[in-house]
Amino acid sequence: MNWIPILRLLPRNAISQAFGVVARARVPIFSAAFRDWFVRQFQIDMSDAAKPQAEYRNVHELFIRELRAGARPMASEELTSPVDGKLSQWGTLDQPNLGMIQAKQREYTLDRLIRNSELAERFRGGIFAVIYLAPFNYHRIHSPIAGALESALYCPGTLWPVNRNSVEQIDELFCVNERVTSHILADLGGEVLVVKVGATNVGRISLAYTDAILTNSSKVPSRSDPLCTWRPSHPIHLQKGSPLGAFELGSTVVLVCSKEIRARHPDLFRNLIGQNVRLGQSLI
Repeated sequence: MNWIPILRLLPRNAISQAFGVVARARVPIFSAAFRDWFVRQFQIDMSDAAKPQAEYRNVHELFIRELRAGARPMASEELTSPVDGKLSQWGTLDQPNLGMIQAKQREYTLDRLIRNSELAERFRGGIFAVIYLAPFNYHRIHSPIAGALESALYCPGTLWPVNRNSVEQIDELFCVNERVTSHILADLGGEVLVVKVGATNVGRISLAYTDAILTNSSKVPSRSDPLCTWRPSHPIHLQKGSPLGAFELGSTVVLVCSKEIRARHPDLFRNLIGQNVRLGQSLI
């Protein structure tokens, strides 16, 4: 069934907040039963989790579960996957408008995605990839590269699903959903954007390096400003695999690399289209 026409009529952010209340509830019997149903329904592999399934008190704790030590070793290459998911699109930023592929006959632009045309221009000649996270995936996000955290950009928005059906039907989906971008200056030169796109059901994105932003909640800088920029008060250096944040149910990461990184790695993303990738796996 195509739910898009029905979702157009519904208050998606409010529904997602309500679902979040249920997911975070700690009600005896109910919360455990909901957790166990969620694992069965989405066939979640708990073998990599840091704790046994029974120790997660609700779906929320299960969804943002940490991994056991050593579950995702970091590849030696410069750029690694920031998440577990499927690499669904990739492309270069060579078009005059910095156009990016969403799906067949649907495009969006980098400046619309991050709502900062000056920063977007710095990625002209670069390259991007889209990684979709299914409900069964590990949903914490990590740095794909070693470098200095420059800023975080929060863009308020709505909360459409980000599955294939939605991506193929909704114009500029990633540009209208709630999202937060981590801007990283790479140690070896160049820059990276890790754009975390929220989705229906909870729709919250938390950040590991600041608690000043929690999307689709009361703890956001402003919902009236199209863009809010946060900068660290002291230097934050990230290693590959350093925590960046977590999705609290479903979503997508758009990974954008500048032309300097593309020049060092001309085959970046090229052989991974349509494949499942794992946190720490080389993208080169």
